[in-house]
Amino acid sequence: MVCVVIGLTVAACGTPRPLPSQSLTWVSVPAADGRVRYTGRTYRSATGVVFSHPGVTIRASFWGDALRMKLHDAGLGGEVGTNYFDVSIDGAAPQPLAVHRDQPTYVLATGLAVGPHTVELVKRTESSVGSSELVALEVHGELQEPPARTAPVMEFIGDSITCGYGTEVSGIPQTPFWRAPTFTSAHQNPRRGYAWLTALSLGAEPVLVCYSGRGIYRNLDASTSGLLPALYELAVPDHAVPWDFSQASPDVIVVNAGTNDTFAGHGTTQYLPDEAAFKSAYRAFLQRLRTLHPRAHIICTLGSMTDGHKETEGTDKPSSVHVGHWLTDVVTERQRQGDVRVYRHEMAEQVPELDGVAEDWHPSAATHLKMAEALRRFIEAQLIPLPSPRVRP
Repeated sequence: MVCVVIGLTVAACGTPRPLPSQSLTWVSVPAADGRVRYTGRTYRSATGVVFSHPGVTIRASFWGDALRMKLHDAGLGGEVGTNYFDVSIDGAAPQPLAVHRDQPTYVLATGLAVGPHTVELVKRTESSVGSSELVALEVHGELQEPPARTAPVMEFIGDSITCGYGTEVSGIPQTPFWRAPTFTSAHQNPRRGYAWLTALSLGAEPVLVCYSGRGIYRNLDASTSGLLPALYELAVPDHAVPWDFSQASPDVIVVNAGTNDTFAGHGTTQYLPDEAAFKSAYRAFLQRLRTLHPRAHIICTLGSMTDGHKETEGTDKPSSVHVGHWLTDVVTERQRQGDVRVYRHEMAEQVPELDGVAEDWHPSAATHLKMAEALRRFIEAQLIPLPSPRVRP
């Protein structure tokens, strides 16, 4: 009788049976191996795969009973500088994992029944916390081919709101002097944000390109470097590596930007945003998106920390502006020029006394749910069905 080894099974007389766990060995699989699947922006380095945007997802299938990962992390540590991941094995509820720059190896699963398993890693924290570099997956068994990806992709471009800033905490303002808690990286979770929730409700895969405090023509601190249109060109913010736009384009793009342009300028003569500057920058960004993604549906929204209205305070000549109206003007321009795949979605402002607020007065998880539901309904009304699913590498 001849028995042959196939992968990690022994075929005796045509009947496969698993090898005992004692026969398994540790195998290190480089992060750039084609069996390790990434959703979101990454780039290959000399030693691994680098990424930083929240929501970047790593998936793999393996046969065995344990799994580790080797990771280099650039986070500085502490309450605002520690990167977190969600780890899910075999579709179980995700468990948070804190990573540290001085720790190279992490146990993701151990003591599993010998057999087929899946792992999903989702980066919870954003680029301002620090980038991460996956070096390898170490399998007690063997890595296998993951299933093909067929869901349409929705890309969300924005600031801290899109990043899921503070979504793990919520408080109801009690008095005029009540203060919201400040940012801690442990409480950032894109899975509870409107972007993630909207995509999943439509059967799509979310990709987030976002950074707290960044705007279209000026940032929250009134600086003009590292603006969202510039960050969109990069694989990883603050890394001089361009994103490879030859990869498959997203089917739907949601741009939620302008909040920081609105809020910037406190205590300066530039307190009110500049209409010409904002419109020029937004107009150019929309044109760039259309050039890069000729067939994508582009939805322009703003919120929900503001609808774009801002007025001067404590002056003899009060005046006001409305960034939301400027955004509508730019979208209307494109539509009149024949771009039938660009849309203006108006997002309701948050109601803190009803739904609470997250850290630094950001939308709470309850508000994000409302945002996602409203955006889902808008998309269903405007362009459902989504583009037909297609197999993606």
